Amino acid sequence: MGKQDWRSYRNSHLILKIPAFIGKGGSLSQKINVALSGASGRMGQAVTELIKKKNSGFSLVATVSLLPSFSKWDQKKIKGVIDFSAPELFSLTLKWCLENKKPFVSGTTALNVSQKGSLKKASRKIPVFYEENMSWGIWQIKQWINIVSQQASEILLEDIHHKNKKDKPSGTALKLQKYFPSHAKKILKIKSIRKGDVFGTHRICFKNKQEEVLLEHKALSRLLFAAGALKAMKWLIKKPPGLYSFDDLYGK
Repeated sequence: MGKQDWRSYRNSHLILKIPAFIGKGGSLSQKINVALSGASGRMGQAVTELIKKKNSGFSLVATVSLLPSFSKWDQKKIKGVIDFSAPELFSLTLKWCLENKKPFVSGTTALNVSQKGSLKKASRKIPVFYEENMSWGIWQIKQWINIVSQQASEILLEDIHHKNKKDKPSGTALKLQKYFPSHAKKILKIKSIRKGDVFGTHRICFKNKQEEVLLEHKALSRLLFAAGALKAMKWLIKKPPGLYSFDDLYGK
């Protein structure tokens, strides 16, 4: 592998650095061929935009949008599949990956219990990476939740997204909820707000009689989540079958 050219994408409080892989003499090394499920959606467009940037290290060789048709997908060319779709298309895409033994990265939310179970089942045969939120910043907030919860008597978790987001609370809010210790879950309240064209804001307020602590993550671009998915894919294609998340990529 050649030298790494680091490019930064900024969110509200953190800088997420995305490596672009360069061969000797500055020429591009062999790109990773990926397919994209949910290509016509907002996140699908963001992934496409990022892949097309110079030195992304990826090549988009197949897509599927609202009407699922994989007939033109050449499994010999595809190294892995990225999915930012809807629950119905998610299931069909995962099935295709299973049948063709391809790594699967998904950030699709609003999955039901059965669909989440299908991720675990599929992971016995192929490498699967799933995160409701593909942001390193959100992963960092998870690491602080248990610590800050210890002194709180009131906890409010707000998730704020664009007006067209269907799931409420967000998948990220529900995932964050799982990271609270049992005593904190009893005093936790979740408030979901849908307005304008907000990319995604998650705010946790911890209060007691003496002080207030605020943890906040604000996404300023969907490229943030697209970058996280590409980083996950580059990491995942080297892994054996299993169910993975940012806890595995960044270390618990």
